[in-house]
Amino acid sequence: MIHKGGRMTTKESKLAITGEKPLYSAAEAARFLGIPASTLRTWIRGRSFPKAEGTGYSPPVVQPASEKGIYRLSFNNLIELYVLRALRTRHAVKLHNIRKALDYAESELGIKRLLIHPELRTTGGDLFLERYGDLISLNRSGQLALKEILKHALERVEWEDELPSRLYLPLPTQPERKSVAIDPRIRYGLPAVRGVETKVIAARIDAGEPPNYIAEDYGISYEDVIDAIVFENTLARAA
Repeated sequence: MIHKGGRMTTKESKLAITGEKPLYSAAEAARFLGIPASTLRTWIRGRSFPKAEGTGYSPPVVQPASEKGIYRLSFNNLIELYVLRALRTRHAVKLHNIRKALDYAESELGIKRLLIHPELRTTGGDLFLERYGDLISLNRSGQLALKEILKHALERVEWEDELPSRLYLPLPTQPERKSVAIDPRIRYGLPAVRGVETKVIAARIDAGEPPNYIAEDYGISYEDVIDAIVFENTLARAA
């Protein structure tokens, strides 16, 4: 909760700095990251499924920052989901194998939340790859391919003091460009370009203002304005 005047309490400020403040609904996270809402819900809530004898349960892979009736996700949760999406969509890593690898990292190696742990960034996820490779007999070429996918995904994440601090969201038109970002310390963690909320830019465009005028007003580039418009229209279509 943000208090009067838009100021955070000391506790809220600390949570924002460490990336643990509950900021996003499941629907918002799904739209920002381009993950189907039903898939994201399974990742954070788990799911039941029929078995020959009774009903089975698949536990969540990512533990939400808050789940008291309404699931709320932190910035760190977003990073976990972003990395998980890369593993699932670009290498078809099976969810139960990811879960086993994460459980192994925690129980045997003392690494909690491997998907946002510095090990994933500094060594390219060797511990994850080692355990995952054992689980599915992944050959050397497969491990190298998966390591490259992790490297590519993590290039869009900035880190400070061994914690993720900013995520650059990919654009459908220019997936390599880094302009639209989520930073839990800026604009309450909403998507922004150089500190300017993308939805504010889109609203001014919809009101009839020319892009070059908006760029000059905020001290950003014309390309930044266009990126914000593309991003917001992508969100609108996803909704």
